Amino acid sequence: MSWLETPIINGITPLAILSFLLLVIVAVIVARVGNTLIRRWLDEPVGKRLSKGVARLLQYAILAVALLLSSNILLHVDLNTVILSLGVVGVAVAFATQQVIQNAVAGILISITKPIKLEDWVEVGSTPSTGICRVRDIRLMSTELRERGGRITIIPNSQIINGKVINYTRSGFTSLTRNIWVAPNTDLCTVRRIVLEEADRDPYILPEVSEGDKAEMLSIFDRYPLKDRCEPDQQVLGSLCPTVNVVDIQASRVKLQINVWVKDVQHGDEIMSGLLEALKARFEDEGIELKDP
Repeated sequence: MSWLETPIINGITPLAILSFLLLVIVAVIVARVGNTLIRRWLDEPVGKRLSKGVARLLQYAILAVALLLSSNILLHVDLNTVILSLGVVGVAVAFATQQVIQNAVAGILISITKPIKLEDWVEVGSTPSTGICRVRDIRLMSTELRERGGRITIIPNSQIINGKVINYTRSGFTSLTRNIWVAPNTDLCTVRRIVLEEADRDPYILPEVSEGDKAEMLSIFDRYPLKDRCEPDQQVLGSLCPTVNVVDIQASRVKLQINVWVKDVQHGDEIMSGLLEALKARFEDEGIELKDP
């Protein structure tokens, strides 16, 4: 029997110790290679910060498994005792870091399911909501949004997974609604005609789009169950025409609701402002009286 096979401590031989060290070195190399591969795979789809967190999680998991198995097989460490000790510590840590773990798991789910992506225009929450924001960064624990006013909002990832998220970029278009009040004797057909004419003049209001935008809009309808495949293209886009509906009638006024569809949601306020200014001028020219709300 050589000195490498001679037990020195509790039956552990120098050969077992050297084998343990060799396996740990191999595990470190494998963990680093896995870290690099995960970063290359996830950096572009989910962002560098989130992919870095996922890669580190995988790296630590590989090292932990290698240490436990090699110590049990080569150093005769009782895994039941180790697991029991880790379990007690893990329960205490889990209670102390419940929100942290929840946000980390939510960050991984976001990277897999992709309810939002970088540069998407979204709105998070119900009451209160963040308003329309652009996604700047998706991290392991949180997501960073930039409001249209320039402010930066940090949202915990658990709020995105468990809450309400409106993704305007994925939908491709959104509606803008404004109410106006007119005199009870107003010709509503004239009002509808004016609204349609002014909306048609605005290149940012659907369904008037360029040929390139037209193909993109039709692909949105094809991607989601929004239309019958047998409908012609013009009829599909025609479903996005502006509308003017009567929503209330009183003795001194009539309440009308104007609804238009736009693609450029981040400039929705400017588009609606331009339309209302054009409508005000046309109403004055054609003698249509507007009433106070």
